[in-house]
Amino acid sequence: EVEAEAEVEVEQDEPEAPEMSDDDVEEVAPPLPRLGAVASSFAGGDVQISAASGLLPENLPHQRALCPLHPFHAAERPVAAPVEGNEAACPNCYCFACDAPVSACRHWRGGDPAHCNAHGDSAFWRQKRVNAKRQRTRAARAAQDPLGLG
Repeated sequence: EVEAEAEVEVEQDEPEAPEMSDDDVEEVAPPLPRLGAVASSFAGGDVQISAASGLLPENLPHQRALCPLHPFHAAERPVAAPVEGNEAACPNCYCFACDAPVSACRHWRGGDPAHCNAHGDSAFWRQKRVNAKRQRTRAARAAQDPLGLG
C-alpha cells in the first residue's frame, strides 16, 4: 500500500477596497469624544486639568475671581470701585462675598468696597464672606421662628 501525502494550501484573499475616484466621497466616523478629564499631578498635590468633555468650567457656577472667561485682577486692598474690568462677569459667576449670583449682588459695581474685587486669597474678603453667611443664617432662622419661640 502506498500512502500519498497531499499538501493543500488554502489562500485567503483579503477583500479588496472598492476603487475610488477623485469625485467619490468616503464617509468616516468622527473620533470618539474623550471621556472624563485627563489630569496630571504636580509637586505639592496641585492638579491641572488638561482636557475635559461635557461640562466645561465656564458652564458651572464659579467665583468671579476664578472665571475662565474674564481675567481677574486682585487689588492689594479693598477699594470702592471695580479694578481693571473685574465687574465683567459671565452668567455663571458668583460674588465671593455674598455667595450669590453676580446678578443678585447689590454691591457688585460699587459700595464700600465693591464686591466685584472680592477673592479668596484676601483675609478681608474671607471675613466678609463669613459675616454674610452668618447674616443669612440668622435671617433664615428668624423666618422659620418669627416669634422667637424655638
